[in-house]
Amino acid sequence: MLDRPVSYYMSTPVFSIAADAELVTAQQRLEQHRVSALLVQDGADPIAAVLSRADLLRVGRVDLDPQRGGLRLLVPSQLVRDAATPSVVTVSPEGTSVREAARAMLAHGVHRVFVATPQHAYGVLSTRDVMRALVDARASTSMAELMTSPVRTIAATATIEQAVSALRDAQVVGIVVTDAAGWPVGMFTQEQAVESAGYFSIDPVERAMSHRFIVANAPGAAHHVAARAIATRARHAIVMEQRSIVGIVSGLDFARAAVEWSP
Repeated sequence: MLDRPVSYYMSTPVFSIAADAELVTAQQRLEQHRVSALLVQDGADPIAAVLSRADLLRVGRVDLDPQRGGLRLLVPSQLVRDAATPSVVTVSPEGTSVREAARAMLAHGVHRVFVATPQHAYGVLSTRDVMRALVDARASTSMAELMTSPVRTIAATATIEQAVSALRDAQVVGIVVTDAAGWPVGMFTQEQAVESAGYFSIDPVERAMSHRFIVANAPGAAHHVAARAIATRARHAIVMEQRSIVGIVSGLDFARAAVEWSP
């Protein structure tokens, strides 16, 4: 399955936006289509750049929505071209396998590649699509082989200010939030750090943490964990051994499994 062409697992269609469109229009389009990135078209160039939700978080600010009571992302009044990432990682629709696409993700540190020619984008392959291929291939790589360790943790009662500081000092993508017994109850990543601007710095981190994670056993097989992550839309798998946190697995770790695994 991992050597099948990317066309078998890629998502279509590819949604795009003009480079001279307003940033707020791009935000609305991302929400409308429930995708994490848009291709940016600039004149005759259909693949000039890419605009992701991470780009919006980088240039925007998060505030409380007085009508709905939750958080909302406020983007500045500027053009898409001013916030987009100019480098677009693409793979050819002809002859590129899922394994090769996963290798490109690892090489560039991205969670998606666009299946495209210089003239046209045919689809997008994300780490979640790679996980689907792992499930179909019944890839048995263990979580212990894939996980990143050690894992930085913080108590759910710690303040958001302390969590942001810990995230900065550890120089990691995310930290695991735990309860009084040391059990994982959430994730605090760079995304939550930005979104936490709507709270007071002394509020407990559990108010701003993400619940999009699953717990996996260290000996667990990649295809079993990937299947659960897909079903729950989880972004991380926290690896446990004898009720202790021993590692964490993200989308790029599953991409590495796709590159390295063979039956």
